[in-house]
Amino acid sequence: MGDKCGYLPAGIGWYRKTITVPKAWKGKHIEIIFDGVFMNSTVWANGKELGKRPYGWISFGYDISEIAKNSDKITFAVRVDNNQQPSARWYTGSGIYANTWIDVREQVNVVNDGVYVRTDGNTIKIDTEIKNHSSRKSKLSLKTSIVDASGKEVQSVVTKLKVGSNEVQKIAQVTTIKNPVLWSVEIPNLYKAVSQIYEGKKVIDRFETTFGIRDIKWIPETGMWINGKNVKIQGVCNHQDAGALGAAVPDKILRFRIQQLKDMGVNIIRTAHNPQTPQFYQFCDEMGMMVMDEIFDGWKQKATHDYGEKDFEGWWKKDLTDWIRRDRNHPSVVIYSVGNETEGEVAKDLVAQCHEIDPTRPVTSGHSGSEFMDVFGVNGHSERRGFFDDLKKESGGKVFIGTENTHTWQVRGFYRTKTWYRDGYPNKKQQPYEIPDLTEKEVFTNDWIEEAKRGNRKQIFNSSYDNAIVRMTSRHNIAQIRDIPNYAGSFRWTGHDYIGEAGYVHGGFPFKSFMGGAIDMANFEKDLFYLYQSQWITKPMVHILPHWTHPKMELGTEIPVWVYSNCDTVELFFDGKSLGKINPGTDWDKMQCQWMVPWKPGTLKAVGYKNGKQITEETIRTADVPSKIKLSVDGEGLATKGKDIVQVRVTATDDKGEMYPYGENRTYFTILGAGKI
Repeated sequence: MGDKCGYLPAGIGWYRKTITVPKAWKGKHIEIIFDGVFMNSTVWANGKELGKRPYGWISFGYDISEIAKNSDKITFAVRVDNNQQPSARWYTGSGIYANTWIDVREQVNVVNDGVYVRTDGNTIKIDTEIKNHSSRKSKLSLKTSIVDASGKEVQSVVTKLKVGSNEVQKIAQVTTIKNPVLWSVEIPNLYKAVSQIYEGKKVIDRFETTFGIRDIKWIPETGMWINGKNVKIQGVCNHQDAGALGAAVPDKILRFRIQQLKDMGVNIIRTAHNPQTPQFYQFCDEMGMMVMDEIFDGWKQKATHDYGEKDFEGWWKKDLTDWIRRDRNHPSVVIYSVGNETEGEVAKDLVAQCHEIDPTRPVTSGHSGSEFMDVFGVNGHSERRGFFDDLKKESGGKVFIGTENTHTWQVRGFYRTKTWYRDGYPNKKQQPYEIPDLTEKEVFTNDWIEEAKRGNRKQIFNSSYDNAIVRMTSRHNIAQIRDIPNYAGSFRWTGHDYIGEAGYVHGGFPFKSFMGGAIDMANFEKDLFYLYQSQWITKPMVHILPHWTHPKMELGTEIPVWVYSNCDTVELFFDGKSLGKINPGTDWDKMQCQWMVPWKPGTLKAVGYKNGKQITEETIRTADVPSKIKLSVDGEGLATKGKDIVQVRVTATDDKGEMYPYGENRTYFTILGAGKI
């Protein structure tokens, strides 16, 4: 796949699976449904071609009713062509990366993705599409029940109808419920609309649609309002892949990553730059994570062999329609994005199509055809110094979102005290903020990673002090979101590190990933994670950086010790002696408490106080040589029955259990029992 996609293999893949058709399926309406196949898929059943789908990030299905009716067995074949590379600008995975279903229904049924629920206060409007696949006209009743989180039916509505042979009929129903429990980030309450089709007194089809009741308004002067509360967008962009797990992310790990971002203080994820798997939206509904749902990276070529270059023109309308119909009932989805850094008159048509299928949500894009968008979205350009001076004029009076803002680069546990700018400083085009160096001379030196030793000036490890930037620090961004009323919020690039974009960003091999995340590819939190916690969550916390193991450091060298905290006051101790108390500030350069501490081996302890009382603390110390291996589990442990997956965190420690940050010891695993690595 080359540097854009992390040097991983691609090509042409074939799948084949034979299933037995049970007698109970005969005469039913049956579909095979694919949640995600990357890319250029062709599907056959018993040698008959069912169809092709070029886009790799879309869900789709095919009717196999006649084949099932006339066969005792069905052999499916799927050809996936991801041979021409690069087919995107980051790692995509190859092949079937999401669930695949056989959906068995009656001949008269609710169309898949055919229920559309929207709410206004306590009023619920439901549109239901019913299709009669049989050869006779059907006299029916549609009962839609509203069921609360406890499973209790709180309201229902019944409509009588007649549906002709092979006819699709849309039924509009309206009902109200008393005192609904609203969906929000804090209380993600969900309801279900249960659709039941009756023929006489017999239920011939049942279909469940999960939804939430919430009121969202977008106001140019103040941004987003949810249920009467002004909510700042504290977002991240995230790709589909999860490091070593690739694009086929197990549900348990996906849940862990969403919760991890929520624990960081994130309240919304931008699906950059493509729809994610259906369960992602389900989990966001359940966990209280909002979503900017994005459909395309480009409307024209951006990678050599991508969808924009080959198939966008012929397929965008079908793909966009299927995408919105699939996702429009999720309360977590609060805004659509139709593109990323793309220009073209087609923007007008894209927005119009979104409005036609779902008029309840605004549409934006990453500075793509901005004049046609409901919400003015700008990527990295919105980070530049002076951007907000002309915001009202540039936005045309619309709500403004930083769709990809901010960009900082950091590696877990690596530090520099001299500010690093991706494009150098000063750079008139980028107009970066000037970030003072932390020390006059660089404190941390490692000869093997100095810029002079690399073939490209970008091939370096960047600093976790929040001083390796494109245009601004994360602290600048946090302060701007908080303090500028008409700044609705932004999506940092990124929440988690991801595979790919190694050439443009990092100069190519040996780098295979993008290091802009607050969390790395193994789901380990970087120092940046705790900066956001200190500004975006209320649970008391303190976090010390850097680590205090520096075997090459000259004794007495003054090291900037930072503590991130949301407490009133922080006190730092070295070997039990207080180095003084500092109150975290609100200005961007005062969010961290800083002490200049002369280096020598020892123990640092940070204590956080609220209302004069100690409420939290963290201790780190200089580690001796690595001599032990510590194992711990991220998230829930391994289930005792069935199939499951667990993340085991492996830490090299000294004999007292302190992490040794430079540990590169090769670790070998032996599994006893049914498990595997």
